[in-house]
Amino acid sequence: MEAYQKKWQAVGLLVPTIVAVGAFFYWPLVRALQLSRQKTIGFGARSTEYGWQHFTTLATNPDFQYSVGASFAYAGIVVSISMVLGLLVSLLIYRMETYQSFYLVAAIFTYALSFAVTATLWKTLFNPSVGIFTETLRGVLGLVGISLNLDYTTNPLWAWVFVASGGVWKLIGYNIIFMVAALGNIPETINETMRLDGLGWVKKLLFVYVPMISPTLAFLTIVNTANSFFLTYPIIEVLQGGPSNTVNILIYDIYATFSDGLIGRASAKSIVLFVIVGGLTGIQLWISDKFAHYGGA
Repeated sequence: MEAYQKKWQAVGLLVPTIVAVGAFFYWPLVRALQLSRQKTIGFGARSTEYGWQHFTTLATNPDFQYSVGASFAYAGIVVSISMVLGLLVSLLIYRMETYQSFYLVAAIFTYALSFAVTATLWKTLFNPSVGIFTETLRGVLGLVGISLNLDYTTNPLWAWVFVASGGVWKLIGYNIIFMVAALGNIPETINETMRLDGLGWVKKLLFVYVPMISPTLAFLTIVNTANSFFLTYPIIEVLQGGPSNTVNILIYDIYATFSDGLIGRASAKSIVLFVIVGGLTGIQLWISDKFAHYGGA
């Protein structure tokens, strides 16, 4: 392939990307920062300069602090469980000698569904009265004489199970796509060597497979973390904060604040969310550079 002889040719190909990124990412970010320094009335009909008071108010607001903590808890639960389950399922698919493609498509089917569809499906399965999952679990617990409140609208713990399981179910398919591909790139000679050495599957997983696909695991950790803060909103919206606002994740808190017409405060919260996710991404990239194995000496 011939290199571009003139810089303007390469720049010309980059222009559409630059325009799209600027229009849909950087400009909204700048606009949100502007609005976060204003106090608006009537969905922006009138606004007054407010400085950094929104941020100072949020820093001492216990409800906002809880939302931030709940967001970290939700992200930690969803990312860790979806990564572990995704790796285990990927290993099972990787070991399949027949119908591997069928099992792979079945496993990644969850990723093909939108978050809105997942939210609707979860609302049906967890329906307190007629939900298939709820009724099945209630029947199993009844056999051993255990009675639990399985209503996600009144039981805070069950509300967390509702949103966390939905997030895991949605992200696990995405993880499997990359994990199976990464496992498939491991040279067959390494598998033969492990068989000759008589390594068990636990040792293979911990001391061979995980280190060799660590770049993929690092990438998925970063992407899943961002997704857990942003893209799982439809699942959380079903609960609208949950009983006593116990599932008032930050992304829903921003939506609720904006719906109340408090655009300046909602913009300040969105900036905080952006800083949190950006900071976590930077930390994860730094850790992955130190511990992920990218080949070579």
